[in-house]
Amino acid sequence: MRFDISVIIYFNLVVIILHIIPVGRVYYHKNYQGLINYYFVIVNSLLLLINLGDSVFFHFTQKRSTIDVVQFIFISDDAFTLLPKFIIDYWFVSFALVAIVLVLIWTNKLIARKDIISNCMTIKVFFYRLITMIVILGISMIGARGGLQLRPLSIMSATSYTEAKKVPIILNTPFTLMTTFGHESIPNLKYFDEKELRKYISLANNENSDSSKFDNKNVVIILLESFSKEYVGSLNNYKGYTPFLDSLMRQSLVFANAYSNGYRSMDAIPAVVTSVPCLMEDPITTSIYANNTFTTLPNILKEKSYHTAFFHGGNNGTLGLDNFALYLGFDEYHGRTEYGNDDDYDDYWGIFDEPFLQYFISQIDSFPEPFLAMEFTLSSHYPYALPQEYENTFKEGPLRIHRVIRYTDNALKKFFEIAQTKEWFNNTIFVIAADHPAQSVIVSKTDNIYEESNLPDDLSLRYYKNTSGRYTIPIIIYAPSDSTLTGVSNKIVQQTDIMPTVLDILNYDEAFLAFGNNMLDPTTENVAYHYFNGIYQITSDNYCLLFDGEKSIELFMKEDVDHSINLLTHRPIVALRLENQLKAYLQEYSQRMRNDNLELK
Repeated sequence: MRFDISVIIYFNLVVIILHIIPVGRVYYHKNYQGLINYYFVIVNSLLLLINLGDSVFFHFTQKRSTIDVVQFIFISDDAFTLLPKFIIDYWFVSFALVAIVLVLIWTNKLIARKDIISNCMTIKVFFYRLITMIVILGISMIGARGGLQLRPLSIMSATSYTEAKKVPIILNTPFTLMTTFGHESIPNLKYFDEKELRKYISLANNENSDSSKFDNKNVVIILLESFSKEYVGSLNNYKGYTPFLDSLMRQSLVFANAYSNGYRSMDAIPAVVTSVPCLMEDPITTSIYANNTFTTLPNILKEKSYHTAFFHGGNNGTLGLDNFALYLGFDEYHGRTEYGNDDDYDDYWGIFDEPFLQYFISQIDSFPEPFLAMEFTLSSHYPYALPQEYENTFKEGPLRIHRVIRYTDNALKKFFEIAQTKEWFNNTIFVIAADHPAQSVIVSKTDNIYEESNLPDDLSLRYYKNTSGRYTIPIIIYAPSDSTLTGVSNKIVQQTDIMPTVLDILNYDEAFLAFGNNMLDPTTENVAYHYFNGIYQITSDNYCLLFDGEKSIELFMKEDVDHSINLLTHRPIVALRLENQLKAYLQEYSQRMRNDNLELK
């Protein structure tokens, strides 16, 4: 209620002031009262709309919407293209809004001021009204800031009332939009002096390289839209929705405990290409740090005479990817415009995955070797559109997204069927990863996805609901000519580890800066870092620690799939180790992002 009261007072401050300001007989004029009534109904209807909208949108983002959502709406036309489909699919939200607004109007009419007082404003009445105004404004100020504490309420304040996974229930969307508006800079986090900092972290990679001969193999990175680890059968011991990916994993190096660094597509590109995660509200691509000088995979490989290109079948300008890809050092950007055939347009996001992956191959054929080519798929995204010829081929599972996961998996199959006939295929390293997970579902063994399953219960799938498990994704490396890159690794890895790992496979012989580690190095303690709802998180070994920027608040074991037992006071040594590791990471991240110091000097 503290968060709700804060929003109500902030956005109804005009109503409060108009009611209490001592303006005499003007206050009782019908136009004056009409102004108050119209403002009250319109503003609060908008607040209700925002909250109801997030009741749907939350399932896609797993958090209350923040100001980056508004930025997304204005940096591309995709939101307006999708709006009619959202309204049709979630028609009940519109009905709920109309019903609530009608109740709001009816209630307002009951309590609206109707009496007319003709007496003039006397000095006594004026001072009475003035004192009343001061008192009410004082009370309002306390309510708006959320109490008498030193700092006004923030998103992190919600962690005082519940565990992290339930924070979105306590918050409301107008509050998260309001408190993240204009807060683009990263906090100036400093926990250690330089000497102590180096006990916990070093971002320099390849410092002691033996200058091995550089292996100029081609690199193809395929980033899969919304491919949760939960959907991949071979990673869960059940049938799943990715039969081709499952078969490819038998010939690949599979990282069974892989995590995305964020829950937005705009977080994945920098994480994979620059090895820099997004540990703030705004995506790096739209933040004040978008123009920082990054150490990037395309720039590093261009020094080795690689030709580089980024592919995304979406509408040019979507998420600002076209400009950002070029800024990161890619020589070319290929989108819907470059594809040039709207017969394959899905009417929402861009070109369907199957034809665009075939276009991807045709363009690679024209590239000189060695090359770095990165493809970001799009069909496995709301509103889950399929080409007409596949409407009856790929069925939904417990979730609607399952049918487009099946479609994109089949598109990958056709991609590799053609790719393996090309001369460049055997000289190529393929990295396949998801940009972020999507919706999660808990199912029973009676559901058809459990065919040929040996899962004893739903524990494995319940893990995908907690604050750590909800970031799990597939990451695999497939090298057709390198049999050493096969098998399953159970170490914890994240998207920022992809760039250092690719450079290690290529025997890159110079030092570079990265916020990730080489996934193939057995000496590194690989971990995953996340930021959500004002909370920082580190997942390491069998533990997950949550930290509010000042103190640790929760510690869970991986086996505790529901995050129900907080071990913070029971495992102080583990908590302190993870907290220091996380603080060191945050300090490096904060200082380097703020000071544009993302390259080795």
